[in-house]
Amino acid sequence: MEEQNSHNNGTAGNATCPVCGASFECKLSTDCWCGSVNVPPEVREYLADRYETCLCRNCLEQLIEKADAGKLP
Repeated sequence: MEEQNSHNNGTAGNATCPVCGASFECKLSTDCWCGSVNVPPEVREYLADRYETCLCRNCLEQLIEKADAGKLP
């Protein structure tokens, strides 16, 4: 039985990026791809203030690059 998960806004393992609409796998654990990404505190705060779901790898990496360049929206 698939379990609904509010963290990724879909069925367990499937998520849709709220920024670009891409589908991606979200494992909701340290086994997830995002567990290996170094997300700076200011990006975590930015995400928490704006989204209730995960972002895809591409959008997360772009956001981190903007933060590193001092251009976080």
